[in-house]
Amino acid sequence: MTKQLFIEWCEKVFFPHMNDHSDSWPTFADQDAVEEVRPEELEYEMITIPPKVTGQIQPLDVLCFSMYKGYYRKISNWIFLNDQPVQVHHRDVILKLYSLIYRQFTSPRFDNLIAQAGHLSGY
Repeated sequence: MTKQLFIEWCEKVFFPHMNDHSDSWPTFADQDAVEEVRPEELEYEMITIPPKVTGQIQPLDVLCFSMYKGYYRKISNWIFLNDQPVQVHHRDVILKLYSLIYRQFTSPRFDNLIAQAGHLSGY
C-alpha cells in the first residue's frame, strides 16, 4: 500500500465511518499524513504499539497463533521424521494442513481459547 493510497483510504473510508473509538492497525504510523486529511471536528489520537510487544499484548498472538503454529510444526516434523511421502512445502499440502488444523481448533475443546488469550493478555 502506498502512502497516497493510505491517505485516500483515510479520507474516503476510515474517517467518514469512524465512531468514537477504532482499533489500531500497524500499516502506517505517519501521523502527519493522517492529520492532512482528518476532518477538523473529529477528535483523533493515533497510538502506536511499540515493536516486538504484540506477542505480549495482542490476544491472538499471546495464545492462539502460537498454538496454531506449534500444531503445524508438530505435524510437519512428524511427516519429516517418519519419512512420509508428502511434500509439505507444496501449496496444496500446506492448504490441506491448515484446513486440518483449523478443523481441529473448531472442536468444542477449544471454545474458551480466545477468552483465555484475552485473559492472559490482561484484557
